[in-house]
Amino acid sequence: MKKKDFAEAGALYFIATLFNKGIGFVTVPIFSRILTTSDYGTVTTFNSWVSMISVFISLALYNAVRNSFVDMDDKERPHFLSTIITFTGLVFLTVMGVCVVATVFVPRNINTALIFMCIIQSFGYALINDYSYYLMMRYRYKFRAALMVLPGLISVVLSIFAILFILKDNLYLGRIVPTTAVYGIFAIVVLMAVYSKTKPELNLDYLKYGLKIALPLVLHSIALQILSQSDRVMITSLRNAAETGVYSLVYNLSMIATVITTSLDGIWVPWFTGKLKERKIREINVLAMDYVHLMTYAMVALILVGPEILKIFADQRYWEGMSIIPPIALANYMIFMYTMYVYIEHYYKKTVYITKNTLIAAGLNVILNFILIPKYGYVAAAYTTLASYFVAFILHSRYAKKIEPDIYPLKMFALPLLHVGGAIILYYPLLNFWTLRWGILFVYLIIVLIKERFRIGTLVPVLAEKCSFFKEK
Repeated sequence: MKKKDFAEAGALYFIATLFNKGIGFVTVPIFSRILTTSDYGTVTTFNSWVSMISVFISLALYNAVRNSFVDMDDKERPHFLSTIITFTGLVFLTVMGVCVVATVFVPRNINTALIFMCIIQSFGYALINDYSYYLMMRYRYKFRAALMVLPGLISVVLSIFAILFILKDNLYLGRIVPTTAVYGIFAIVVLMAVYSKTKPELNLDYLKYGLKIALPLVLHSIALQILSQSDRVMITSLRNAAETGVYSLVYNLSMIATVITTSLDGIWVPWFTGKLKERKIREINVLAMDYVHLMTYAMVALILVGPEILKIFADQRYWEGMSIIPPIALANYMIFMYTMYVYIEHYYKKTVYITKNTLIAAGLNVILNFILIPKYGYVAAAYTTLASYFVAFILHSRYAKKIEPDIYPLKMFALPLLHVGGAIILYYPLLNFWTLRWGILFVYLIIVLIKERFRIGTLVPVLAEKCSFFKEK
């Protein structure tokens, strides 16, 4: 890929993900006001189930797509993609069939329509994920960007309309029904796109290859969903949906900084894969340090201005959640750190170890939630989430260092963690003094800009060309 195209792909991935996630953040004030806290919690719990069930339907085969670009040639890959898409469709039909039969035995108080919508939406997620990984590795960044943006954008617009004008008595359905319809339609779009290149296939050799890589990661994916979603489900079950609404809103807002990493992942993963294949370890570490710094500065900013973001994005019913902004933000930082090591494990197909380490962290999360949520509610969930992701970081980094001891030295995280820790220390005593927090952040960012100006100029040459401040003399 040419340097110009690489930069264009990175910029478009970033903008597309920023827009996609931004839609979610921008609409928080809308949905938090037109839905009750209970409806908001119900929608969040439904989404948690969608995330978990999509793992079963996809069987994590999207993970094998990345490896196919290491082990297969250009002629084989479309046929491999057709095989996993077809297989995913068969799994979906099987699950739907089982659920249709099972509805005969389901108690009347369970909403079976929600179950079917959950499965349909999960299928849409699975197909989009499979195809998105394929487009990412092919650098088909324009198509991938559209696939990232359109489903979320369309479903938000339709949901707002449905809540305000159609489903006034069951507000949560106004969010769920349009989203399910949109992802169902995009599932059909993906099928048409894949089968327009190759006919529907079920090559057993390709399927065995994919399942050998992916099946161990099914448990890993489930464990990831448990880590990220079980707290919401357990708060609803052990406390109430209203608390889930407060927790979910704060959790979603605290993920603003991770939009950066999510946005850059689409270009980082193929770049990292290529550089590791070429054994260019130094290049990886240099750019990784920039990556860590960028995430650190964003996280510090998020923590120091978090209360005001919450007040802007939600009404007073949610403000009690300010107390959990720091632990949730730090938990998201831990996600970023351990994911860097997971990329190493994944490159070497160490999927069993990826799964084992993530399962340990997920198991710890469930146990701590079960013990602490009944007494301390969503506040406990915030700290158990942080503890679990810290354990995940320790386990994944420890194993990855055995494989590649020279990639991502642990000391590269030491100073950044001090920055984030310092922001957390300042947060609580200055919670009610926004001018001081914002003033400290302003000074901090000025210092960062001065310190990093030459590196910024190197990474973004157009700035160095137009402004001598960023040009190293």
